[in-house]
Amino acid sequence: MRALFFLVAFLAMIVFSAPAWASLPYYNAEMGYTIWLPKGWSEASPDSLDAFGRTGGAWPAQNVTPERRAGYMDPGRGRTCSLLVEVKPGRTMRAADISNFNRFLVRSLARSIREGVRLPGDPVTVFKDATYFQDKRTLRIETEVAQNGVTVLSLAYIVYTRKGMLTFTAFVDPADREARRAVDQAVLSVYLDERLRPASDR
Repeated sequence: MRALFFLVAFLAMIVFSAPAWASLPYYNAEMGYTIWLPKGWSEASPDSLDAFGRTGGAWPAQNVTPERRAGYMDPGRGRTCSLLVEVKPGRTMRAADISNFNRFLVRSLARSIREGVRLPGDPVTVFKDATYFQDKRTLRIETEVAQNGVTVLSLAYIVYTRKGMLTFTAFVDPADREARRAVDQAVLSVYLDERLRPASDR
């Protein structure tokens, strides 16, 4: 009876401690994380995931081959995958290493945008912002991409783990604050399991 009580209490703690906007958490066993998705969102089908992955979202470390991918769907966007997840394998990084790597990424991205040769018809990319959430060990990089009269805001998140990085990529309408808020809250809700949790968190 005592074991049942603790089980019920534990489940209640998980459900009621999640943000009010979120549904039940999704656990990805292969990639080792739990994410709280906005209400109504779901896991992406393989076809949607592949289509979203081909849209790009390049950033300075993008040439590292991902191990696995996952994706999530916003029902308001039809069959378009709203959030793509990849694994960038690596090692545990100390706080100083992360700080140096963040600076390298931001500077490299800004330089490549500024100095890149753009052909007629190529998308125009503008660097907007970079923010590091220290308590979440997560770097968010924002860029605007315009092509054929359409502008989207690219949100790239890098979550540092014990075995490299998880990267999350989303594209939203720059004027859609609710969509950006939903993606922000989902990614910043990510909880790493024991094998990926940074050593300093233990």
